[in-house]
Amino acid sequence: MDRFVKENPDGTISLTDCCSVAGLGGKGMRSGTFEYYISEPVIDNDCKGVGPFIWASLEYSLPAKSRDSGAAVR
Repeated sequence: MDRFVKENPDGTISLTDCCSVAGLGGKGMRSGTFEYYISEPVIDNDCKGVGPFIWASLEYSLPAKSRDSGAAVR
């Protein structure tokens, strides 16, 4: 939370340091190497980072008993 979440002046939050593009394929592109991934632009609030962050936040907010049992909470 300290490293990747910041509070904005309007009270909302942003998820920082998200890779804006990632994937494999394309002739001469997206090789999947370390160099490829570290050369991609880094932005705030990319959906590939925000979506999993929201899901993890929801899971974390469940009571510990529900998280440990793996049971769905309704």
